Amino acid sequence: MRPGHHTQNRFDVDLRAIAANVATVRRSIGAGVWLCVALKADAYGFGLLPVAKTVLDAGADAVAVGSVADGITLRQHRIRAPILVYGGERLGPSSVRELEQYRLIGTVHNADSLRMCRQSARRGLEVMIEVDVGLWRLGFDRHDVAQVAEAIRAEDALRLRGIYTHMRVEARPDARGMKNQFAAFLAALRSAGPVPLTIAASSRVLDRSSAMVLNGVDVGRAVYGLLPSRSGRLGPRLKPAFARLRSQLTTLKPVPPQSRTGSLAAVRLLGVIPFGRASGMPGISVGAVLIRGRRARVVGAPSLEHTRIDLSRHPTARVGDEVVVLGRQGTAEISAAEVLRAHPELPDSALALQVGAAVERFYLN
Repeated sequence: MRPGHHTQNRFDVDLRAIAANVATVRRSIGAGVWLCVALKADAYGFGLLPVAKTVLDAGADAVAVGSVADGITLRQHRIRAPILVYGGERLGPSSVRELEQYRLIGTVHNADSLRMCRQSARRGLEVMIEVDVGLWRLGFDRHDVAQVAEAIRAEDALRLRGIYTHMRVEARPDARGMKNQFAAFLAALRSAGPVPLTIAASSRVLDRSSAMVLNGVDVGRAVYGLLPSRSGRLGPRLKPAFARLRSQLTTLKPVPPQSRTGSLAAVRLLGVIPFGRASGMPGISVGAVLIRGRRARVVGAPSLEHTRIDLSRHPTARVGDEVVVLGRQGTAEISAAEVLRAHPELPDSALALQVGAAVERFYLN
């Protein structure tokens, strides 16, 4: 805890669930498949270092990050497993040198990244080629992959570790679309010739079918328990890493009859929690919280650092009481699924990212 900082808001992350989910994915793909876990965006908001150590201890073969800086952080904390750095950052001479220095696997996804790796690599930099087969984000066109692979093999300072893709997975099952993307990727692989690793299956692909598992997989959502729980091959067997998000009641205010107007209409007892916009309340609230095992309505919009709640039906509430924003309290629960229904614009992968960085993460392991 930081000096002078007293924790009133806390986000409980269940590392036991993450480890169990890695084991579930491993059983699904088999022992011989390279299992790489995505840790981009601070491990989807759950915490880069604790999650990295957990997934590797649980049997993952490698991890993948969204930046060279995150890869360096893992190496500096003695993570020795292979680390893939996804494409996205524009590579320069210094970042290529850092990829080499810290033994990170770089991604070559366009002409600029290929040129920079060829010009700046000095001693056996491992790279993977990313192919775009329909997501329209990053990656070479499949027709260019053979030429890219040839260019990498021609460089003494580069080693081609593998080829991967991220396929587009529609919310509604689209078997034909996925099959067409997978066929395009297989065609790209044939044109490139043999490579050590080939990866097409993400969490959502695995949830739909095992037929697209090659000799490696790249999973994120599944490890955090963020796949739909009622459908799919993996979803029903996963455990949520998002355990609880909670605060404390810091203020109680009786509301006199003459003040019960506007948002305070019918509010006889008002409570305040130190969990507001800065902590992520607007993006994660379902309009209610749990206190003493029952729901209490949120009053009005959150301010920067506070949220008001209607305690008219909770006359025994006291300052210091635990208030749950997401999770279980006694037999009552505000689930992640309920939050996602209340915020249809919020993808499941971004749930933990709604929690502000100032909210302390506590790890259950």
